Amino acid sequence: MAIPRILAMTAEEIRHTAPTPQDPAYFGCCFSADGSIRLPDHLPSGGGLILDDRIPIPDTDHSVLAGKLKALNPKFVILDLERQPNIAAEKLIRALTGLPCPIALPPPYAKDRRYPVLLPPLPPHTPVEEHLSPWLDREIWLELALDATQITVTAGGSTVASFTHAIGRTDPHRDSMLHCHYKITRQPDAIVFYCYRTREDVEALLRSPLPPNVTHTVALFQEFGK
Repeated sequence: MAIPRILAMTAEEIRHTAPTPQDPAYFGCCFSADGSIRLPDHLPSGGGLILDDRIPIPDTDHSVLAGKLKALNPKFVILDLERQPNIAAEKLIRALTGLPCPIALPPPYAKDRRYPVLLPPLPPHTPVEEHLSPWLDREIWLELALDATQITVTAGGSTVASFTHAIGRTDPHRDSMLHCHYKITRQPDAIVFYCYRTREDVEALLRSPLPPNVTHTVALFQEFGK
């Protein structure tokens, strides 16, 4: 059985996509400099919300926000928090725990076992077992992305850099265990490995056996919804 996929969509994408995907997530709910947050007037049937911290979360009382979210009746809430763990985010999470829906939390905040942990995308060079192993006793919502990594190996060691892959590129070499494409180049003082996944690679990865506690995937509509 396919793992349910939540698609992060902008208001424009939700408005102009028919039929609406099964699990759309309203994407772009970020705080403003004055501490307010932009929320939709309503959600499509089965829809959820993604809240992020692109603008720092204000250290304030979030009970009013929790009330607004409850009125929207989301099927789920995803907290896409990428800043360093902070008290303001902890306060937000405590305010939202009264919502009658799942709240997916990133690893630094995933202390409450009632809620799924939101894991970042699996790096192309990392075995899936290694990525998931710290959370095998928890429900996992796994993010999907067409990311890439560049591994540079020199006499002094190695470095890994992550970046967005150029969609459409396909190199001839493919690793069937990691479900990724790769390229190797030699430099005068280094060997460089460039690893990435196409959408087809990601779909193949999801068809491989994954632990049963991976119950949802989360992806951008622009990358995985069309």
